[in-house]
Amino acid sequence: MKKLNIAFIKYGGMSSGGTEKFLQTIACNLNKEIFSVDYYYSDNTPYVGEPYRKFSPTNLQRLDDLEDKGVNIIKFNVEAKDITRPTHPWVGTNFFDVFDETKYDIIQTGRAGHKEFPFTKIRKTPIIDSIHLTAGADNQYNIARVMHICQWNADKWIASGGDASRVVLVSHPMEIDEGNSVSMRTELGIAEDVCIFGFHQRDSDDIFSPIPLEAYKQIENDKTHFILMGGSQKYRKQAEDLGLENVTFIDHSGDRNKIYSFLKILDVYAHGRKDGEVNSTAMAEAMYFKLPIISHTSNINNGHIEAIADAGVVVETIEQYAEILNKLLNNKEYLLKLSTNAHKRFLEHYELQSQIKNIENIYMDVVKNPYPNKWRRIWTSLHWTQNIRLWAKWLYLKYKYKIRAKI
Repeated sequence: MKKLNIAFIKYGGMSSGGTEKFLQTIACNLNKEIFSVDYYYSDNTPYVGEPYRKFSPTNLQRLDDLEDKGVNIIKFNVEAKDITRPTHPWVGTNFFDVFDETKYDIIQTGRAGHKEFPFTKIRKTPIIDSIHLTAGADNQYNIARVMHICQWNADKWIASGGDASRVVLVSHPMEIDEGNSVSMRTELGIAEDVCIFGFHQRDSDDIFSPIPLEAYKQIENDKTHFILMGGSQKYRKQAEDLGLENVTFIDHSGDRNKIYSFLKILDVYAHGRKDGEVNSTAMAEAMYFKLPIISHTSNINNGHIEAIADAGVVVETIEQYAEILNKLLNNKEYLLKLSTNAHKRFLEHYELQSQIKNIENIYMDVVKNPYPNKWRRIWTSLHWTQNIRLWAKWLYLKYKYKIRAKI
């Protein structure tokens, strides 16, 4: 059997973000007897229109992981990403000098949904999108399937104009190797009888949430501690303003051993993010380590309500958040119940092999039948102004036909 050639394409695609990890994990674990995998990536670069935004750098450990798993890595150059233009084109790129779509049976990417360079220029090969935010909908004809990592996100994407017939549901395939990771409790000098809350997050002011530390302030005592790995500098300022005594900040890291060592010290994954989540890899990792999860709703994304389910609680207010923290602190049976639910949910929804098999089946289906619902696909791929013109013309011809029939 001839191998199927698949290209993964992602700006900043070797960083340690959740979307990038989703693509990297799939590329690593596809059956290499069936799939030949090329992974195209660039480093993160400044944005035109937002030059001071912080980015996760290329993670060399993840690059090594892909090479070890038989993935052919191809780097392309980008000088900047122009977010002042609708398709966010890459400035100063050599992408189309190194990429030829005719070499591939399938193209896989992960993005926010809107029409986006370079996919607007790739028209012949079936594209499989995975949508990790909903910033619009792109129904370009050759987008064969659109992966969503929760039903909430799929519904939101469809409501924004996405073609529902292309939706397929997947979840994060989580590849977790604990390696040399060890609990940091002794290293940090925290006693065994202290309940540790915390979470990890990239350094970005845009996603800072004041809720976790505000709630923790209400239950802090000498038997509690809050640890944050990474996160905006605003958390440090907030902790100082609140007068928190038992709080520790650890530098952000893309090293999985450091992340797992951090997760091993926690008793509760106490999460907060201004823009919410769709289906967080960090939460999935927390479930693997049997951590109950508490989070809060957002005005932007609320896919984490579905993702967490009975593995934790998602609240509306600071007071509710503090109430759940207190319950987890003082009710060991409740803590154990959510801990058990978390690990069970990990096995059912994130276990590596079952999720990779699901994704492989989607790829095979695309190869057999890349463009089902062809007339619907043609219609939805047109811009809405074209749809209106076609609809008006159809009504006119129908009306004209009926008049002639009467004559």
